[in-house]
Amino acid sequence: MSLSTTAIILAAGLSSRLRPLTDDAPKCLLPMGDRTILDWQLYALTAIGIKEVALVVGYKQEIIRAHVQEKWSHLRVTYIENKEYATTNTLFSLAKAFAALPAQDFYYLNADVVFHKEIIKRLEEHKEEALLAIDCKQCREEEVKVRVNQNQIVEIGKEINPEICLGEFIGVAKFSGAFVHSFRSAVKRLAISGNERKFFEYALDDLAKTETLTPVDITGLPCVEVDFKEDYEYAVSYVVKHFQE
Repeated sequence: MSLSTTAIILAAGLSSRLRPLTDDAPKCLLPMGDRTILDWQLYALTAIGIKEVALVVGYKQEIIRAHVQEKWSHLRVTYIENKEYATTNTLFSLAKAFAALPAQDFYYLNADVVFHKEIIKRLEEHKEEALLAIDCKQCREEEVKVRVNQNQIVEIGKEINPEICLGEFIGVAKFSGAFVHSFRSAVKRLAISGNERKFFEYALDDLAKTETLTPVDITGLPCVEVDFKEDYEYAVSYVVKHFQE
C-alpha cells in the first residue's frame, strides 16, 4: 500500500428510500450488530493500515461528525460538505472531494455498503490502477452492473441488461497511479449542469472506453448495499453475522 493512500467515503445523501429508518440519522449510522455501517467500513480500512479518511457529508452531517469524533478520534478525517446533497448524486459529491483533496491513491466507498473486511484486503493484493469489487451473480435492475471483455470492464451502470452482465459493482474500489489523474479529469468534466443526478459510475463508464478497469471477484464474501428496508434486514440478519473473527 502506498504511504499516501487514503479513503474517500461518500455519505452525503438523503437516503429517502429507507425512511422512516433514516428520519433521525443518516444511513451510514444505522446499527449493524454492535456497530454502524460506517464503523464496519472504517474497521475494514484501518485493518489494512489506512490512517486518513475523507468523508463527503451533507444530510445530518453533524451526527456523522460527532460519531466519528467519539469512536474514531485516532483517525485523520477530512470533511467535505456537499451543500446540494438533496439535489445531487455521487458524481457531484466525488467532484467536491476531488476539488478539496490532492491527487493520490485512494480507496473509494459508498457509505451504504456493508461488507466483509476481506474485500478491502482483496483489492489491496492487486496492482492494477483501477480495481472494482464485483459480486458475480444474476443482477436486479436497480443494481450497478458491469459488462466485461477479456477481464476488463467495458461498461458500467444500472442500465446494462442483466442478462449480459458479469455481476454487481458493490461500491467499493481502489484507484491508483496515472488512473487517478484521468479519473479526476473525467469527473470534473462531467460534473456539470444537467448531470446533477448522475452516479459517479457515469465517469467510470466514460473512462472504460479508453482506460483499463479491472474487476476483482469478491463473490461469496458477505456484502450488501443498503438501499431498501429489505437490504437493511438482510444486512442485520445475515451479512454482519459473518463478520466475527
